[in-house]
Amino acid sequence: MKKLRKALSTELISIYKMGYDAWGEQQTLTDYLQACQSSTKYQQGTWWVLEEQRQLLSSFISYELSDHLLGIGSVSTDPIYRHQGDASMMLRQFIANHPGCHFFLFSDIDPSFYRRLGFQAVSKENQPYLDTTLMYDPKGFHPTKNQLPTYF
Repeated sequence: MKKLRKALSTELISIYKMGYDAWGEQQTLTDYLQACQSSTKYQQGTWWVLEEQRQLLSSFISYELSDHLLGIGSVSTDPIYRHQGDASMMLRQFIANHPGCHFFLFSDIDPSFYRRLGFQAVSKENQPYLDTTLMYDPKGFHPTKNQLPTYF
């Protein structure tokens, strides 16, 4: 059975490797892992994993932005388990486990993936970057411009 849980510190290298092909750019794996380990951004959040029989399938990091407002970042799936719905399942479980909370994320992939989960893009004029799309979960929440994160 697939289960969402907080990641253990001993699993961080495996988690970082899940995103190497997407965010490693032109770095060696060693340099990429070192950058992840020293990232203050990664140290400020809480890592989550979806696992099945002790096998890590997908992961992401959450950030407390303010009271009842969370950021979701670095969503990734181990390349051998991709396209099986694990990242969607993981995010649905996380959102369901946080009733009363609202969510932001920056989509580095086609935003349609997150639209299928109920997210919508912030208006074009309020997008802080050209290469990523700021999205939010609109259930009972319509953020004002001053609530929009510039990054997390």
